[in-house]
Amino acid sequence: MVSVKLHQGELRGSELGAVSVFHAVPYAIAERFQAPDFAPKWSGVRDATRPGAVCPQSPSRVDFIMGAPKVKREMSEDCQLLSVFTPDLKGRRPVMMWIHGGAYITGGGQEQWNDGARLAQDGDVVIVTINYRLGAFGYLYAPELGTVNAGLLDQLAALRWIHENIEQFGGDPENITIFGQSAGGHSVATILATADRAPVRRAIIQSAPLSEAFDTTRAANTARQFMELLAKSPLEASVEEILTAQAKVMANSNVGLPFRPVGDPSAFIIGCGPKPDVLIGWGKDDAAPFVALKHPEQAYGSAEDKAQTLELTSEIFSAPARAYAARLHESGVAVSLYQNEWNPPDSPFGTCHCIELPLLFASYPVWEGAPMLGGANQEEIERLGRQARTIWTEFARSGTPPEPTDWLKCPNLS
Repeated sequence: MVSVKLHQGELRGSELGAVSVFHAVPYAIAERFQAPDFAPKWSGVRDATRPGAVCPQSPSRVDFIMGAPKVKREMSEDCQLLSVFTPDLKGRRPVMMWIHGGAYITGGGQEQWNDGARLAQDGDVVIVTINYRLGAFGYLYAPELGTVNAGLLDQLAALRWIHENIEQFGGDPENITIFGQSAGGHSVATILATADRAPVRRAIIQSAPLSEAFDTTRAANTARQFMELLAKSPLEASVEEILTAQAKVMANSNVGLPFRPVGDPSAFIIGCGPKPDVLIGWGKDDAAPFVALKHPEQAYGSAEDKAQTLELTSEIFSAPARAYAARLHESGVAVSLYQNEWNPPDSPFGTCHCIELPLLFASYPVWEGAPMLGGANQEEIERLGRQARTIWTEFARSGTPPEPTDWLKCPNLS
């Protein structure tokens, strides 16, 4: 066991090999639809040896490529929790805050998939994985009920908590990298478009849908549909009733992410501090799962599927990422691009959405059996994982852009 003393109180974590781990640390507290407030202090020693609850949610729509979670997590609206993975409680290491993906409706920083111990150990960095409110709980546009963008406000509250507390875990509060995949990458860009982001030194955006802003009109339309389906005040509805209405909105929506932050993630704000270094990337076949979802009764892999995948990957991921990178570059930001081209030998999905996650997080047993890894053995995943963890943590340490490898290409900004 290992302990840390914070302003909130004392934490007791666990030791996982060479890494100390603290789970379910409260970084904020909030009532439904309200802005987060400072997490209260506690008396005695708080147990931080087990992962905590994630935001209430339905099963993920991409379980068919990632596999279902091997460990079922508790769910609760009181989900403003984070986990810290550190090689040493002393020193001042680079800090990396991970924002999970899941279309803003699924996932959690307390999930086994997001275990950051390997990344912390291999890169000698401090990893922090966060929960934030999801779906209607985090992104229902209903100003009359409370705040808007509650999930984004959770992320910013976590960032402030890290800046104020991470020294106690051996981290450098002046060298914080925020990184995320899919909706998590979209969140990173949204944070960069927010004035209240002072601690951010670097950012990594992985497979983020950056194609368009989400204005108040479309957000209000989503909220109206949700309210009609719920047929009662969201303040009085049960968690199950909210999830049911949310699922119906998702099924009927022609908007890819009907629950998401209102605003334009591409509207980078220069701010008064140093400009962050930014790394942006995508997978060669990123859109494969979303093409497969168009015909769930039919196996993915036809020539038409592959053509649609390339088209959608460009439309949703690579072209918007290039355009966003160009705007950052014009603003004087040091920005680099990557394209992941790792294709597991027996997977029909190619270099699909989420393919980087097993290289960065957790260990082989957690990901074993994931359909997207078809035919890839543990040795190959370990080899590529060491490379990926080195690239990501070296960027966090100094802003060093990646060098091309046999599976990671580095396109020019043009």
